[in-house]
Amino acid sequence: MHRIALGLALIASAALADSIPKERPRARPASALTEIAHWEKGNELLKKLNVPYAKILTPEEEMATFKLAPGYRIELVAAEPMVQKPIFFEFDPQGRLWCLEYQGYMRDLAGSNEGDPICRFVVLEDTDHDGKMDKQTVYLDKLVMPRSFAFVKGGVLLQEPPKLWFCEDTDGDLKCDKRTEVGTMGVPGNPQHTANGLRYGIDNWLHCSDWAKDYQWKDGKLIERDTIHRGQFGQTFDETGRFFSCYENKALHADLIPAELLVNKPLPRDLLSQVVNVSVCGNAQEVFPIRVTPAVTLGALELRDDGRLRTYTIVSGICCYDGYQFPDDARGNMFIPESGGHLIGRLKLKDGIVPEASRFYPPEQEFIASTDERFRPVNARVGPDGALYVADMYHGIIEHVIFMVPWLTEQIKARGLDQGQDLGRLWRIVSTEKPLSREPVNLDAMKSDELVKLLDHPNGWHRLTAQRLLIERGDAAVVKAFKPATALGKLQHLWTSDALASASISMIQAALVDTDPRVRTAACQLSEGRIATESLLQVAMSDVNEQVRLAAALSHGHASLSVMEQLGILGANPLAPFEVVAVSSLAGHELETIELCLRRWTVGLPPIVGSGNSSPKWPLSNERTEHLIVVLLRAVLERGDTSELISLVKQAESSNLIARAIATHARKPIQLQQEPAFVMKLMRSTDAKNRDLGFRLASVLTWPGAKGTSAFVSAEAEATLSPAQLKQLDDGQRIYQQVCAACHQPHGMGAANLAPPLAGSDWVAGPPERIARVVLHGLYGPVQVSGNTFNLVMPGIGMSGVLNDDQIAAALSYVRRAWGNNASLVDASLITKVREDTKGRTLPWTADELLNVKSDTKIIAIKADAKGDFILPASQATTFGQKLAYRPALDVLAPWRIANDVAEWHVDVASEDDYEVTVTLAADDASAGDKFALEAESSRTIGTVISSGDYEHFVEASAGSIHLKAGVNRLLLKAEGPLKQELADVRAVRLKRAR
Repeated sequence: MHRIALGLALIASAALADSIPKERPRARPASALTEIAHWEKGNELLKKLNVPYAKILTPEEEMATFKLAPGYRIELVAAEPMVQKPIFFEFDPQGRLWCLEYQGYMRDLAGSNEGDPICRFVVLEDTDHDGKMDKQTVYLDKLVMPRSFAFVKGGVLLQEPPKLWFCEDTDGDLKCDKRTEVGTMGVPGNPQHTANGLRYGIDNWLHCSDWAKDYQWKDGKLIERDTIHRGQFGQTFDETGRFFSCYENKALHADLIPAELLVNKPLPRDLLSQVVNVSVCGNAQEVFPIRVTPAVTLGALELRDDGRLRTYTIVSGICCYDGYQFPDDARGNMFIPESGGHLIGRLKLKDGIVPEASRFYPPEQEFIASTDERFRPVNARVGPDGALYVADMYHGIIEHVIFMVPWLTEQIKARGLDQGQDLGRLWRIVSTEKPLSREPVNLDAMKSDELVKLLDHPNGWHRLTAQRLLIERGDAAVVKAFKPATALGKLQHLWTSDALASASISMIQAALVDTDPRVRTAACQLSEGRIATESLLQVAMSDVNEQVRLAAALSHGHASLSVMEQLGILGANPLAPFEVVAVSSLAGHELETIELCLRRWTVGLPPIVGSGNSSPKWPLSNERTEHLIVVLLRAVLERGDTSELISLVKQAESSNLIARAIATHARKPIQLQQEPAFVMKLMRSTDAKNRDLGFRLASVLTWPGAKGTSAFVSAEAEATLSPAQLKQLDDGQRIYQQVCAACHQPHGMGAANLAPPLAGSDWVAGPPERIARVVLHGLYGPVQVSGNTFNLVMPGIGMSGVLNDDQIAAALSYVRRAWGNNASLVDASLITKVREDTKGRTLPWTADELLNVKSDTKIIAIKADAKGDFILPASQATTFGQKLAYRPALDVLAPWRIANDVAEWHVDVASEDDYEVTVTLAADDASAGDKFALEAESSRTIGTVISSGDYEHFVEASAGSIHLKAGVNRLLLKAEGPLKQELADVRAVRLKRAR
């Protein structure tokens, strides 16, 4: 019987393992999340709050928990078992609601079953037209965490990461009976971070988030184009087709320029981020839940003192309202599902190139909010009736196991949030100021001459669906003959005509002078190859609307405008997006433009077509000109063409602006054909700023025969040192580049929060014995360098055996003579002597020790217990380094992600003795095997991290023994060697006296 039970257990265990995708990332340690979340505050608040048990409510009971903004009501559309965990939905041309279900998401705290084929794709119908779905058809089941879909000619494109399927219903029963894999999209494993979308845009492409591809379905084949990776889950478009996305803790991001126009352009990343995936919700992040919301890990900038979210934290499925049932003040508003706060926010957008968002409602009012902790709005759409439809997963656990923290696990259990599976609701939010039509729709049944009239419809769903169907039918003649009566109809008609190749030049020309800027903008977007460059240039410089001007500037991006004409547009438009357009349009002409900008006072300027000025002045201010030079230079560096880079360096000979920009922005060595004399001159200058510039340039330039001494050591050294000494400096330069330059930088200027500068450092120029001690044993704690305080850890390399005494002496000699330093060289015998003098030392030094400074800080030493043993708790450690700290909520030292971080304790030992070392730690399998060391002043021991299974449970890791002298001993805990992930979360170190 026992064997049978054991066998069944093993089978169950194997099945569970198989149900978790192998691609799923490891659960993040709670300590690692402290850097990007304020969950610890939630833990403290939870102790003060009375958070009630999360009872599972019926749809009718849940409806009673909603608080809506004045003028709106909510209606139930569908509920379990008809729909379960809805995550993505769309309406087909017949008004039926197609919905993807996410049954595999967090069925328990372990995230089991994500790899199981238990999800469905269902079609819901309201056959009696009473507003509530009464018929369900399972179009496709046995899916594994499907993410999104789109209607296309002949069927449906379905994304089931990583596969993209073309699904067909060949017999008309609303059930898929043929499925063909046509591509890939997304990766399985992390359901909160994988591709999604397939949202049909006005430009006739299917757009995605968290994925760098757009798609079309033409003639039974999938077509893709590259775009820029952006967004997380959910995307929407305004009525002009502008792309919006979101992130879990950022309500709204926008593309100011269509991303596909800038993909693969040699644009600096920070410049690109000014126009693509731009956060526009900076002043609209605050939310006002109507219940406490402590059950979130990530995203919340903070919780209010009453336990409610202050800011958006789990945003998804945003929706731009383009319907006709809500009041006019809702048009263009963004509705923001926030499942962590159990609400939907409402934002209004500012007109213009940058659609900055602001809250629609005053504080303490949201569009809809619930007191039900299981209300999880994850997606929203405008329906055929103009109402706002909402997918409510109605699920207790919203955080994924990858991001779960221990206290959250406990409260989920305590409040029953892990109970209740396969629930879910779809809701409709309706304006009470206008009647809601429940008349059925069937665009499929309409003739093309009827369908084309819907391009003028006031409801966005009608316009976009009609556009798609007309294009799929290929009815170019019908579309060409149609004369739209509204601005939105003209907009839709232009894009439909473009897809059918029926957009005539006269149609575009008429649209270019339309009274509505949205129409003029679309005309510019579609004008490539149809409208004369001169006409577009004039629009780019003189139209009263900035979005029209930007579209015109973009439309000539591949046309043959002169450099001066490009600069003329930039001069007429001071906004950042125009600079991006200019840099993108000038690709391949950057050097020519830089030269023109540098010579702007001495050249005769050619006229700018469309400016009305045959003898123009320079169109840019000095400040903008210099900024443009640097941006163009960075584009050249980004492209990395060798001949262009050589030309760029040539320009630097006569321009300090170019020289500084190269030194600052070059990320890879630039290969020159010969030694750059001007760089050598700079390095040998008596002016400190010029020398600094020369050293920085030399660190990013290389040439045949380039050596450390010729690149960084003064001319005096070259003239006065012996060949043997010069060879030592050459050897030292190579060692420095291999061992030290990653932190202190090739130019010796250091890096903020990483390593102090060596150029001009008193520590380098001071007694060689002092810097030798640092290299041998390391340095930790606060240290003053060149007037700045650094509180980091430098590991010692001299005791590792990586370098011998000759090599250490060479490296120190190089450092003491490079970058304008002029200290004496170091002989290997000095290193040998220092090594002998410090024999037996294991601890790194502190600055006070090396400077012989007596500290006034009172040392609090830990006393032994009655048995003579010591417990060194995490709470009494002092930490040094970049990330390591004591985390009170977890009572651990963490996150230990930087190998050089250390923890320090002091212990008061009654009499000299040996102590067995045990470290109380938590670690998962990914960190098991990492080494750690405990060091005293003359003794050290090494231990190995063992797995505790996760970061919630702790184990005792034995680490040999250490010898402590009588009196106060300093102890350091540190990583020994590189880390695979985190070292561990450390709760305590135990020292048991040998008996």
